[in-house]
Amino acid sequence: MIADRHHTRRPGTEAPADDVILLADDGTPIGRADRVGVHTEDTPLHLAFSTYIFNAAGEVLVTRRALAKKTWPGVWTNSCCGHPRPGEALEDAARRRIREELGLHVGPLTPLLPDFRYRATDASGIVENEICPVYAAFVSDEYPQPDPDEVSEWRWVPWEKLADAIEATPHVYSPWAALQIPRIAAEHPEAAWHPTPPSVDVGKAIADVDALLAAEIGALALEWREYAGELGLDVLPVDLPQWLSSLLIGHGKRLRVSLAYWGFIATGGAHGSPGYRNMVRISAALETLHLFALIHDDVMDESDSRRGRPSAHRQAEAWHRESASHGDPEVFGRNLAVLLGDLAHTVADRLVDGLPPKLRDLWYILSVELIAGQRADLTGAAASRRDRAHAEYIARAKTGRYTVARPLQLGATAAGAPPAVVEAFLGCGDRLGLAFALRDEHLGVWGDPEVTGKPAGDDLLEGKPTVLLSIAKKRLTGHDAELLAAVGTPRFGRDDVAPLAQAMREAGAEGALETMIDDEVREGLALLEGSQLAAAGVAGLRATAHALAWRDA
Repeated sequence: MIADRHHTRRPGTEAPADDVILLADDGTPIGRADRVGVHTEDTPLHLAFSTYIFNAAGEVLVTRRALAKKTWPGVWTNSCCGHPRPGEALEDAARRRIREELGLHVGPLTPLLPDFRYRATDASGIVENEICPVYAAFVSDEYPQPDPDEVSEWRWVPWEKLADAIEATPHVYSPWAALQIPRIAAEHPEAAWHPTPPSVDVGKAIADVDALLAAEIGALALEWREYAGELGLDVLPVDLPQWLSSLLIGHGKRLRVSLAYWGFIATGGAHGSPGYRNMVRISAALETLHLFALIHDDVMDESDSRRGRPSAHRQAEAWHRESASHGDPEVFGRNLAVLLGDLAHTVADRLVDGLPPKLRDLWYILSVELIAGQRADLTGAAASRRDRAHAEYIARAKTGRYTVARPLQLGATAAGAPPAVVEAFLGCGDRLGLAFALRDEHLGVWGDPEVTGKPAGDDLLEGKPTVLLSIAKKRLTGHDAELLAAVGTPRFGRDDVAPLAQAMREAGAEGALETMIDDEVREGLALLEGSQLAAAGVAGLRATAHALAWRDA
């Protein structure tokens, strides 16, 4: 009945964004009402929350309410308060409000007073009447960037001094803080002002991803016995799950894991939270999808090696020959590699299954982008395209998005970041992703095969539509231009790779590519300046960006 008094809403229409949850006396939700309209001289009982934010020094953040606030203007109070929206979890609401009001990102919250309830009347006559669970939160080295409409001043103070001040002059503080702080001090004599800082350890995240991958492939191997029957392997020395494991576990730089992790940490994620487990799971799926892409890419490119070992189709081809089997070894090798890649994609999809909808939606976008980029790569090579726009699209869609931009977004989404923050990572990630793809192009021509684990010049032999070739097309003349025009055709062979690479270097194409890489990294990281992101996450992202842009493998 109370909800109807404050809102008349047609069935099926969307609720106002600023509703509060109305409660019965026993705390049971009974309706909703507009936040501003519900606060009167006869405010009904509703749900709220209070938070106390602690820093690494053990100090608590106190804030002074803005002078323009309708109730208790200019009064000192706890770190942040607010109301959950209908359908919003209390902790999610608290973290959202901390971001909106203070510009801070916090991880999991620690319940301090889960049953706190109070009623207080402002000098204006307006009543607060709330069931208001109280939480502790933690930040490491960040400073508030408050909304001036909400907070006029802030300061970090030792918890003991705040408790003493409340006891001496409770009227100086908000009535809820004056009630909460003595109870917190009594019920939590240590934990409240000595919180455990959330760990920041990308190595631990990578280890957790590897452990999940090992468990997932191990489970697949057990299930495989049921699916494959007892008829024996034939030709293969190991079956597909064991082969998949040998390629996936303990191999690769785990760049995508690192980027998802730093996106998670930058937006307030913390180890041990449900969001962390989701981040580990989506990262494991990313690594498995990456293996799928590598296996299929090697088949399409007819690459002989990957990571210093025979590519999957060449390995299967060799097994076919060693066993003196019937049929064409090359066809067999391609078919088995395609099947292995399909299995990797299936495992990736199973890892994603059960994750929150926002993560699954982003996963779908990432997967389709990757395939669209690969299609453009193949058709562009067949059409001998050398235009810059096409080359940059492929670098972004096929490589940059699923390697950098989308992992960042997935990590931020797992941390519960708002849509605007998740979207902001796209601009930064696209620039860093292009830098990564451009470094791939450089290594594909001038990389050391002993370090990269694959032959140099394959992109030239295949006539890949790269940014490097679009730069070279504008710089090469005479015989060198003719050599470039032959790239991707039968007229261009392995012996032509080194002369063309040297010609491009002498014409300044390599230098221009390096300048582009430098520019993309600088511009991408500049987008994070002044952002309200956790400093540890930004620092980790910055270091990872430099590592991926100036790597040698």
